[in-house]
Amino acid sequence: MDYEEIMARLRQVIETEVRPIPEEILEKEREQFYKTHQKSLDIYERAKSLIPGGVEHNLSTNNPFPLAVDRVKGYKMWDVDGNEYVDYLMCGAPIILGHHFDPLDDEIIRIIKEKGPSHGLTSEYEILAAEMITKHMPAVDMVRFLQSGTEAAMAAIRIARAYTGKTKIVKIGGSYHGWSDQFVYSLHIPGTGPLNSRGIPLEFYQHLVDIPPNEFDALEKAFEENKDKGGIAAVIVEPVGGESGVHPVHPDWNRRIRELCDEYESLLIFDEVVTGFRLDIGGAQKYFNIMPDLTVLGKIIAHGYPSAGAVGGKREIMEICGKGMGERPYLGGTLAANPITCAACYHAIRLIEEHDAVTKATNYANRLVDALNDLFSTREDLPFFVYNFGPIIHYETSSFFAVDLKAPDSFAQIMRRKDIAEDYQMVAWNKGICSLAGTRMYTCMQHDDEALDRTLAAWEYILSLIPKK
Repeated sequence: MDYEEIMARLRQVIETEVRPIPEEILEKEREQFYKTHQKSLDIYERAKSLIPGGVEHNLSTNNPFPLAVDRVKGYKMWDVDGNEYVDYLMCGAPIILGHHFDPLDDEIIRIIKEKGPSHGLTSEYEILAAEMITKHMPAVDMVRFLQSGTEAAMAAIRIARAYTGKTKIVKIGGSYHGWSDQFVYSLHIPGTGPLNSRGIPLEFYQHLVDIPPNEFDALEKAFEENKDKGGIAAVIVEPVGGESGVHPVHPDWNRRIRELCDEYESLLIFDEVVTGFRLDIGGAQKYFNIMPDLTVLGKIIAHGYPSAGAVGGKREIMEICGKGMGERPYLGGTLAANPITCAACYHAIRLIEEHDAVTKATNYANRLVDALNDLFSTREDLPFFVYNFGPIIHYETSSFFAVDLKAPDSFAQIMRRKDIAEDYQMVAWNKGICSLAGTRMYTCMQHDDEALDRTLAAWEYILSLIPKK
């Protein structure tokens, strides 16, 4: 599905009255949820007195309460009550070989037994991991490991400012680059500004330039207006669009940013926390054949093992990190580049290549997208549709991310549409399907015909609960 069709169909969803499941049916689904998830409920009740909100994870479903997972294997997940799910969360995208992949886990177990988990100094795996990243990502000559994607994004803009001597950072509205003070602005939905910025002084955003997605004139104006106000040090983008493609990029968007960065001697930063080694083993930079100056990587480089993040880029830029005190941008992290994470990085990328995991995950995603669109087309009264960027799938039912903030009731619309999407997701949980935020699915190389059939059956059931017009 191309950009123009996606945008047209998103407008159709937003212009169509949102369609809830009737409350009397939802109540029965909630009763079923409570009945089959009692142990998760017990854990949640215990957690509420110890953990703010009763849950740690932003990716967790909370309607009607968070589920506690017992174990994962392949594309399947089991909760503490023994319920089995087809998992499309995939830990928020890093899992592409499949959960608990024995050849990878065996290597990590060996490292722990033979080497120990961490020591604070350099190991050979640090070099092997860096070699593996630079082998596949065409715009990366050197790598600096960190402990998360959030840290990597922080480091990238610090490096950009140090290298260029400029101060301003352009962020595209609706994009997510972690939760550091400088980036908690216009999260999720373009134009929301500091809505999610409680606890962050507004002065922190004086050097952040917020641009709506695909607004070419606004982008060019930002470069011109800031050239005598500190200058644009960098533009940071999610290369498939904000929220991993929830806000898809115009086909010329990334290329135009690249041209403007070259013209104004600014850096282009690709945030490849999701797209790296998933959209293509060489990342979005290889997929689109557009070379950023800096690349942000996160959880995917360690295939779900913790303390994973990195920033990489062109040699002449990255070398500034190795300069003497007072010249280099300060970066740190005691557990950064520990042997477990670096071994996971090296072996995960090696195994992704050996098993052609990206192609397999993409082939399944393409099949699932086609099948779901065929299913949704049987309901002419519903504007539901699905699109994908390789093994990154977006399914649009209420499209709350696409609500125009200029509408007088925009926030009420967003919350109503979000609530209805979460109700759909609760029913999907009851039918054994796990996805992200009621809008997104990530596939791995192990999703198969059984997973496809179970997913279609779940959505056939959800559609049956929505009254026809």
